[in-house]
Amino acid sequence: MNLFPKMTRVAERAKTVAIALSLAVIASVGANAAYAAPKKAEPVAATGEFKIDPAVQAKSMTEIGPIIALGKINCEPVDAYLVGGTEFEKDGAKVKGQLYEVACKTGPGFIITSVSPTEVGQAFTCSLAAKLQETRKESILCVLPENKPHYKWLQTVVQPYIPGCEINNARVIGSTSSGALIDRYEVGCTGRAGGIVDYAQLGQTAPTEFKSCILLEGSNSACQYTTKDQMMEPLKAVAKVADADCQVNNARFVGVNTAGDGYYYEFGCANKAGFIVATKTDNTVDRIVPCAAAAGLGGCKFTDTGAAMADAKGEYSTQLTKGGFPCTVEDYNVVGTQEQTKRDYIEFKCQQQPWGLIGFVPQPGSTSSLKLSDCFVEATSVRKGCTLTTTEVLNAQIDKLIKVAQPGKDCDVGEVRYIGQSDSNENAVLIEVACKNKRGYIGALSPDRKKLIDTVPCKIAKAHKDPLQCEIKDNGTYASAD
Repeated sequence: MNLFPKMTRVAERAKTVAIALSLAVIASVGANAAYAAPKKAEPVAATGEFKIDPAVQAKSMTEIGPIIALGKINCEPVDAYLVGGTEFEKDGAKVKGQLYEVACKTGPGFIITSVSPTEVGQAFTCSLAAKLQETRKESILCVLPENKPHYKWLQTVVQPYIPGCEINNARVIGSTSSGALIDRYEVGCTGRAGGIVDYAQLGQTAPTEFKSCILLEGSNSACQYTTKDQMMEPLKAVAKVADADCQVNNARFVGVNTAGDGYYYEFGCANKAGFIVATKTDNTVDRIVPCAAAAGLGGCKFTDTGAAMADAKGEYSTQLTKGGFPCTVEDYNVVGTQEQTKRDYIEFKCQQQPWGLIGFVPQPGSTSSLKLSDCFVEATSVRKGCTLTTTEVLNAQIDKLIKVAQPGKDCDVGEVRYIGQSDSNENAVLIEVACKNKRGYIGALSPDRKKLIDTVPCKIAKAHKDPLQCEIKDNGTYASAD
């Protein structure tokens, strides 16, 4: 599942930024050329770090306002520093510029090139500079205290999403080049799960978004600073609400629901079959989907489907029997789910129900009622028919009953038409029966489905102009009188 299709690779992004900003290295002054340009910005021999020249710093603060405004960057500067000069090609000509580092009251620190009073180069964040420096040791890094470490600004950003997180590492994963222009960051937290932050690129206004690491597990944006155990920890409370007996040994993100307002997570249990939980975006449990009924969600990965189905057969058998439908389930098929009532639409096959069973079965935790019908009604109505109890099986049941209701008529059932529920006999079903020898009848299946009652030959119904008439082609055209 590609959750972020327009995310560019970090290496490609870093290369693009370096080219766009033309961060040329001034070979004559060494590896840290950009920082060597100011006269008094000299490295401390013992540490290799640079001293900040207060005079340069103060002057930079007076100069940076118009530069930021020209770059259309939303930043209230709290510190700034002219770190050096740079030279690059533009339209075939050599152009000189000045590199400034800026620290903001909120948001990422950055480096920007001032070309002239009316022109600036594209700014890039200190975090992106740190990423670029991993592969290009000669490239520029931020040195202002407010920008060290480069992800310091993220500490405030993540608090609404991970309260109490102490960031111990962060990295730029990538950036979008169209749509909402954001940079994607991974943050790691000391002793707990971190996450993914999508933050507007410099000069952009995209909203900040947060994603837990488990949502992007296995993707190009997968977390590196959060372990699988740390990812699972916040979800264990969800599993406990869903099934207090489950000893969680695995968890994964399955997907987003069709409404876009909730997630599906699968849990593996060390002591029993696992399950999938549908949650709201705040991780409150919405409903539980047994692995045996999770085919529509791609199935479970942590629970053997065969074992899950075996367990489910026993659970369904108990549920159906308690609901007044004795059935030792031999097989079942989950047709779909009714989200609003938290019920699955399931077909069952069992010896006690020769007409089959199909209907709405409450999921664990649902307060909705069990509602089932036999497969004869289902197979011949406008709804999706049964597959475990076929039309041939149902017609064979009708064949037995018509031979009792109309003995000696040599009726071998060829076709049956469902007409509707009987108005005068609750739960009885009106049907038309077409025999292979062209005899035909209108009748009613008794509520217990054990006999056909009030059967009337098609010819007689026609002669008497009864409200119910045979409609199957050629039905009731047997040559002799009935």
